[in-house]
Amino acid sequence: MPETTWPDGVIARYLTVGGATVDLTSQLNVMTPPEPFATLAACSGCPASKEFSHWRLVWQLEGGQAEEHHPAAAVTDARAWAQSHAGTCRAMPRPA
Repeated sequence: MPETTWPDGVIARYLTVGGATVDLTSQLNVMTPPEPFATLAACSGCPASKEFSHWRLVWQLEGGQAEEHHPAAAVTDARAWAQSHAGTCRAMPRPA
């Protein structure tokens, strides 16, 4: 298989059974630059994708619920989803 360069913004890439890729990218918005708010895992061969938020709801004993920033956990979850999808997806890469 020929070596290819990754698109800008791709932080991890997984090869599917069918030869497509599942790419992980950081998701930015106007409210949070330059900090990403989520990690997106998206397959280039089929419509499958999943977004993993960097913010997690936590319950506090006093004051109810709050959000905590956990970007490393989101990336870990995105990697696990991408690896699982890549291991079963038989979609071929879309033509360039």
